[in-house]
Amino acid sequence: MAEKKQGREIAFVETYDEAVKKTIEKAFLKHGVSYLIKVDKVRDMKKGRFESKMKYSFHINRFQEDEAKAAMDEKSLDEGSVNYLV
Repeated sequence: MAEKKQGREIAFVETYDEAVKKTIEKAFLKHGVSYLIKVDKVRDMKKGRFESKMKYSFHINRFQEDEAKAAMDEKSLDEGSVNYLV
């Protein structure tokens, strides 16, 4: 079966830190932003061996982009721990 995609979901922000992920979740819940977290395991080659870490990507409804930006501005997270995709 082909999966039907309506195109309402956009990638908004991603982080590698578990504490930052929880902070973003709390901010989105407080502002009523619906979100989906996609988790990827990223492997990096460092000093002759692989190191893996988890990447958390927050996908939001594109119609709630303004609310999500307001929630992120309220928390004022540093730019090193969060990658904005929009």
